[in-house]
Amino acid sequence: MSAPEVIVDNVEQALTSVDRTKSVDAISDRDRSSISINGESFRASSESTAFSVGDFVLPNGESYSGTLLGNVPEGNGKYVWSDGCVYEGEWRRGMRHGNGKIQWPSGAAYEGEFSGGYMHGAGTYVGSNNLTYKGRWRLNLKHGLGSQVYPNGDIFEGSWIQGSPEGPGKYTWANGNVYLGNMKGSKMAGKGTLTWTNGDSFEGSWLNSMMHGFGVYTWSDGGCYVGTWTCGLKDGKGSFYPKGSRLQAVEERYLNALRKRGYFQI
Repeated sequence: MSAPEVIVDNVEQALTSVDRTKSVDAISDRDRSSISINGESFRASSESTAFSVGDFVLPNGESYSGTLLGNVPEGNGKYVWSDGCVYEGEWRRGMRHGNGKIQWPSGAAYEGEFSGGYMHGAGTYVGSNNLTYKGRWRLNLKHGLGSQVYPNGDIFEGSWIQGSPEGPGKYTWANGNVYLGNMKGSKMAGKGTLTWTNGDSFEGSWLNSMMHGFGVYTWSDGGCYVGTWTCGLKDGKGSFYPKGSRLQAVEERYLNALRKRGYFQI
């Protein structure tokens, strides 16, 4: 039986439109000269260091309302981009920093921790297609432990590296198939066990989501094949054991030794 496909996703491209203004402090002096705060023309100055509450509108139509330290957002405030993106939450030195929420015009939203203008720390992202990720982030990418529910009902729980499942985890398909093992580049890779809803299972090595290397395929009736696989196919180097038969002592000892060393476990 072939392995089911693991879904790969990307956080909305709209995310980059928010990143381009992660620092309000980077506004040019020419733009600052025409900023309006509370309806009055304002000229930025490094000598203005007092806390205040106000709002300003940039020449490109973007706006901020909330607390300021001198001329830049500090504390709590709301920033609205010209394309309709909205951030509401904590700021530090003109950057999104602390807890806050971003909403995109598409309906996607992120709520959680920020650092230096990026989604960074613990947070929850809900896409416009109802994809939901809850877990750790690093520089706008899923990174660390997290759980994601895909639009079709598939679920991945485990380790993420730079936006994709990588490392130990559990992938559950909407139809009930379950993979418990290692992932690399959003694909089943390394050691792991896939159990199909019909009761069949494969315990062993994977490469690019295909059975590859040594492993044990067990049918629902109890029969099994012990041997090696190449790109998802038995390559002839192995033994078949019908239901009720017993593995050869040497193979049974070999499998038990592999399990004790964690060969089939994450």
